[in-house]
Amino acid sequence: MDALKPEFVFEQERLGIRLPNITRYFLENGLTARAGSKSVFPTFTYPCHQSMITGTNPAVHGIVNNGIFDPVGEHKGAWHWFANNKVKTLWEAAKDGGYCSASVAFPTSVAAKGDYIAPEFWWDGSKLDSRLIDAVAKPQGLIEEMEKDIGTYAGGLDLSDEGDAQRGKAAMWMLRQKLAPQIAEKPFFMSAYFASFDESAHQNGVYSKQAAESLEKIDRMLGELIQEAERITGGDLVVCVVSDHGTLDNTHNISPNILLKKAGLIQTDENGNVISWRAFSQRAGGTAEIRLADPKDFEAAAILKDIVERLKADPESGIMEVMDSEGAKKRGGFPEAAYVLISDKGYEIRDDVDGEYCRTRLTQKAQHGYNEEFPEMRASFMLTGKGIVPGSLEQVCLIDVAPTLADIMGVELPEAEGRNVLK
Repeated sequence: MDALKPEFVFEQERLGIRLPNITRYFLENGLTARAGSKSVFPTFTYPCHQSMITGTNPAVHGIVNNGIFDPVGEHKGAWHWFANNKVKTLWEAAKDGGYCSASVAFPTSVAAKGDYIAPEFWWDGSKLDSRLIDAVAKPQGLIEEMEKDIGTYAGGLDLSDEGDAQRGKAAMWMLRQKLAPQIAEKPFFMSAYFASFDESAHQNGVYSKQAAESLEKIDRMLGELIQEAERITGGDLVVCVVSDHGTLDNTHNISPNILLKKAGLIQTDENGNVISWRAFSQRAGGTAEIRLADPKDFEAAAILKDIVERLKADPESGIMEVMDSEGAKKRGGFPEAAYVLISDKGYEIRDDVDGEYCRTRLTQKAQHGYNEEFPEMRASFMLTGKGIVPGSLEQVCLIDVAPTLADIMGVELPEAEGRNVLK
């Protein structure tokens, strides 16, 4: 459940929301992390999702941002849709361990090594998307078969309540049509994904009525999925609900690339499009990675160093911390960066190359990607089902999700950096 903050789970009355299924299954009969779980660096959707499914940090699995680093647009806005090819995922571990392994709409799942993979991918939002997703689904033809029953599969561009309704239908279809028929022969592992709470918060604010309504709709679909899975398995089931990060409301937008362009490190055409760069800052919400086109361009490196040091020293810059490459790697992200900027709360970093460095006209009302130490960035972690003793958990991290579930299933996840929180 993208961007689900612990306070929305544990302080429903104060926030004026009702999540009866989360309350019933997890607060009353499950194991929960009341303080939430510490996310990874950066607290951005795609790095977080691959960390959840591998138990490793972004610097290890290699997906360090949502979008591919692409200053001049060579890749046409491509994202890191693909599962990593460096470490084992929980989908592959489950399959290797004798489970029927499935996924529905989970970010970073294209080319995942599982049995039934309906990945998240998009291009233009047209019917072409369904054709493309069907071509990369496992097995090929899965999406075409699914769409005959549920209508258009939500590939990723539709993050609305309606898109989530289709994700819910797709997950239910997967349970009934692909997993239930095999339950007598083998157990299953399935991941699913809901995006609309995060999107509603982006557009309307974390505590907006629209975000609350999206969350309540997700809770209803969650309850329906759990009930169906209980029916299929006769109650021999464990359910884990997690989020990737928290979220907080923005107050400012800041754009480091404007300073880089003024310093001659970025060149644009008459339309403001980047045509060449010696250094470029790519956003990840409240974090930005700055790379040098040529690490041996010592002149550019000196100019860049002066810029980031001025940002760090200026209390009005919105930058609370500057890290070099080694510091970023130790923190678990951005191994190719020359510098990483981490902003103050509310100062979302953007990729603009023209205009004012700092403005109060917001692109999005809420954002994540901020410092993973901020309480507002903490994610949710909940478990319920067979063998799960109700209670509370302390000191949970996002990279603990995969190794915990792997141990529950009795499968191997050798490269995981996290731990089984049940031990």
